Amino acid sequence: MPKIVIRKMRRSDLNIVSELAMLANPFTTKEKYCKHILDELKENPDLSFVAVENGKVVGYVQAEVRNGEKAMLEDIAVAKEHQGKGIGKLLLDKELKTLKRKGARIVLAEVHYKCASAIPFYYKHNFRITGFVQDYFGIGHDTIILKLVLQ
Repeated sequence: MPKIVIRKMRRSDLNIVSELAMLANPFTTKEKYCKHILDELKENPDLSFVAVENGKVVGYVQAEVRNGEKAMLEDIAVAKEHQGKGIGKLLLDKELKTLKRKGARIVLAEVHYKCASAIPFYYKHNFRITGFVQDYFGIGHDTIILKLVLQ
């Protein structure tokens, strides 16, 4: 199995990362979401990571700390052909360790209801559903909110 390296995201990763973002956020445009990824990268460069296999970015994760002890997992996505190989776990583990070092105690994640197939991944990593928000991503686009208490 090829070696996966997790490293900090770079601006040069934006094109491929914004392609991957469409897997987690299929209800926006690549161009619009690219700006969000770049803004997160600028604001939280130490909380933006990519998974690299053979020199190619195959996954990414971004988060931010809000209100001191609370963090938001902004995005996590792995290329379809690389899913089920533990890459998402590597990315999430790196992000959670970094968030914990920054003082986060609670991590929230928001999942569009049409991407609910991601929920078992979160459950496998001890996140639990804590609620939902109607029309969060626009009318008819509800989100499911998951929560993890870091130990």
